[in-house]
Amino acid sequence: MTTSDLPAEGQPDVSTEGTEAPFDDVITLSTATGDDGVVTVTVVGEVDTFTAPVLRSTLDSQLEQQPSELVIDLSGVQFLGSAGLAVLVETQKSARSREVGLRLIATTRAVTRPLEVTGLIDLFTIADSPAR
Repeated sequence: MTTSDLPAEGQPDVSTEGTEAPFDDVITLSTATGDDGVVTVTVVGEVDTFTAPVLRSTLDSQLEQQPSELVIDLSGVQFLGSAGLAVLVETQKSARSREVGLRLIATTRAVTRPLEVTGLIDLFTIADSPAR
């Protein structure tokens, strides 16, 4: 941490002001269901040890609905840590056992690089846009 990461002396740290938990703004999830029954979960922010459980919960609840396909849009993800990779692998296994198609939208190096380095990229169908 550098001193530029700290609030100026006498100034409040506005990044946590008014929030209930320090990680509230680190990840944003939204879900949309298309006319064809395809569910898209859009992830924006950082997927790490603190935010992965929220993502896991959302993905699990969507898989319970037995959509025709689950699309995880990771194009807004700036960081994908090992906990996030674990969630993706677990979701892939769960989708396969429920016979639900799974597709990742991965357009940034922040997402594709960890998948490539770990060799996990071959487990997933990767797209660079929501269109099939």
